[in-house]
Amino acid sequence: MPSRRNILKKVGATGTAAVTISGLSGSATATPGSIPSNYLSEYRQTGSDYGIDWTYLAGVGWIETQHGQYEAGCDESSAGARGPMQFMPSTWDYYGVDGDGDGDADICDYRDAIPAAAYYLTDNGAPGDWDSALYAYNHSSAYVSDVMDAAAYYRDAYGDGGGGGGDRFADGDQVTPTTNLNTREQPGTGQPIVATISPGEVGEIMNGPTDKGGYTWWGVHWLNRNVWGWSVERYLTDA
Repeated sequence: MPSRRNILKKVGATGTAAVTISGLSGSATATPGSIPSNYLSEYRQTGSDYGIDWTYLAGVGWIETQHGQYEAGCDESSAGARGPMQFMPSTWDYYGVDGDGDGDADICDYRDAIPAAAYYLTDNGAPGDWDSALYAYNHSSAYVSDVMDAAAYYRDAYGDGGGGGGDRFADGDQVTPTTNLNTREQPGTGQPIVATISPGEVGEIMNGPTDKGGYTWWGVHWLNRNVWGWSVERYLTDA
């Protein structure tokens, strides 16, 4: 499986602003279904290749086509999106990749489509800003929430997520925020704010991860301020 550094990009658009994705939009209200073994392997491997939490890819795959359930004959949405990750052909011209190394970037092949989705998401902000990356994938706040909910479900069900192989951080790891970041008394966006931490400040992972409200939270001791609280994973990076 190629890494992002040597993956084949088929250029056919002027840039990210010129392209969007629109899909069949599988049921977002139903509990996410189990992941077929071939898709699970591809999600995990792609997450590792791109350095992102594979469960977000699985969340997209569930919402778009329920992991290829609508893929027979490479089904096309009413907007013209195709394949298991529901790319518009013009978007595929730019982001389509030959994920399985067979010499063909096939919009209908999950082994190409899942890496292409990872390429698209990382090009639009992941893993530092999953909100923006997912909103770029489908311009809907409800879609972003649905994918996050599905990703959290898969993280619980399959026991890992970060980087495609185990948790992203471990106890004792030192981290810093990628943006001004509220740290809270307990996991959850409705919990009281302990402090707002700035990029460059260093914290030590003390607890977690735990999923709450569509986010993955880590308990962090922020060393510069000697405060402890829960912070959202997507805005943390290695210090």
